[in-house]
Amino acid sequence: MRTAQVVELGSAPQVSTVESPSPAQREILVEIEAAPLNPLDVSVASGSFYGGHPPLPYSPGCEAVGRTGEGSLVYLFGEGRGIRRPGFLAERVAVPRDMPVPVPAGVDSAVAAAAGIAGTAAWVSAAWKAKIGPADRVLVLGASGTVGLLAVQAARVLGARRIVACGRDVQRLERARELGAHELVVLSDNTLDDAFGGEGFTVCIDPVWGLPLAHALASAAPHARVIHVGQAAGAESPISSAAVRGKELQILGHSNFALTPHERARAYAELLDHVAGGRITIDVELHALDDVAQAWERQRSGAGMKVVITF
Repeated sequence: MRTAQVVELGSAPQVSTVESPSPAQREILVEIEAAPLNPLDVSVASGSFYGGHPPLPYSPGCEAVGRTGEGSLVYLFGEGRGIRRPGFLAERVAVPRDMPVPVPAGVDSAVAAAAGIAGTAAWVSAAWKAKIGPADRVLVLGASGTVGLLAVQAARVLGARRIVACGRDVQRLERARELGAHELVVLSDNTLDDAFGGEGFTVCIDPVWGLPLAHALASAAPHARVIHVGQAAGAESPISSAAVRGKELQILGHSNFALTPHERARAYAELLDHVAGGRITIDVELHALDDVAQAWERQRSGAGMKVVITF
């Protein structure tokens, strides 16, 4: 079967041919239809991920969507695939019978794949942890990326009173307005106070950390909830004690890896219900397996939408 393999750390995957897997007891074979790329995939393949990488050569990909032998469309994630073990970027994979999560009817396989890691992070942060409601004024940092755009839409679905999308790229931020943001703020601007009418935000969904979050906290309302989802702008942030204590802020971290399989499946199902109903849109950029090197570079440099390999 055909697959993509990381042969050397720091290099893009190469298309290869390997033996098709044979399911062991309590395993099933899944024919992969779509496998999205994630920042985590690039980090593991570069050798910079703190958790290491699978033995070389290996197939990357922490998640995928495919069909079982019965024809059911399912989502796959778990078992350290793409991190400690070979991943899902292959035509076929053998997985435990209890791994696949059903994909609702009417959802395209590429969109269902794109909704996995990024969608779960955005939905759980907005709906479960921030518990956004009609009284909330929501700031979404990194709103030009996939997690940020999904967080904007989650806030809209949950009825937030005001949603402000913040990012570096003005053109990409326009997409956030189309998807529900009331106002756009470029990170270099000092206009967050104006964007919230002087009231400050009550919720911040933060996929960036670093300096942007430190700057944003000056515009937080008392008792605001900050849900930290990623570190696109840096692993450290110079947050002042006065900002946190003076306003009694709540800063709560989120990691998909901390969710139980049941929680991941429930969050994924909740998100896809909104996708199937047309209430949430996921922008995808499709690449064939033969174009995996180009797709990898698009992911590494920031495509502004979800890069998905199709089979």
